[in-house]
Amino acid sequence: MQYRGYGRKTQRRYVPQESMKNLLFPIGVNGVVFILWLLLFVKDRKKGMLAIRTGWETIWSMLPFILIIIGLIGIGSSFVNPESIARYLGDQAGIKGFLFVSLFSSLLQIPGIIAFPIAAKLYESGAAVSTVAVFACASTMASIFTFPLEMKYLGRKFPVIRIGLTYILCVVVGLGTGVIVHLLK
Repeated sequence: MQYRGYGRKTQRRYVPQESMKNLLFPIGVNGVVFILWLLLFVKDRKKGMLAIRTGWETIWSMLPFILIIIGLIGIGSSFVNPESIARYLGDQAGIKGFLFVSLFSSLLQIPGIIAFPIAAKLYESGAAVSTVAVFACASTMASIFTFPLEMKYLGRKFPVIRIGLTYILCVVVGLGTGVIVHLLK
């Protein structure tokens, strides 16, 4: 059974068809991957087994990190109430909340597998759609932590331009997402 809320001000209700629809995409992707692996395995057994071993090692190396992040999201959501998120990151916060999140998230470097669940939790807690979009975009793309490494190998100009253009793109994506959602309401 899955209960799902529709927006922040509506009642929660049971929707079995939607929970089934949510499973179709992962099942389809995993089915295609399995078929491709079978084709590889038939063509070259060693490469097929290497693919399985590499995938298994990758899952096991990421699992502790994913579990820690899920735990931190749970702990963080118990300390920060949805009213505070709605006040500081929601529609009432205006441009200040949007700019704060865009700048703060550009200081982070979070893989998408972690950033998107955090973004979903922010949205469920009352953050504005544009703020959630800029968080997801900037935290995965506009990180400044790679600046020293990029500067060492590519010079100073390239990372400055990359980070600047990526940050601008993230702001445009966030604002554009907010406008589109507002027009669709």
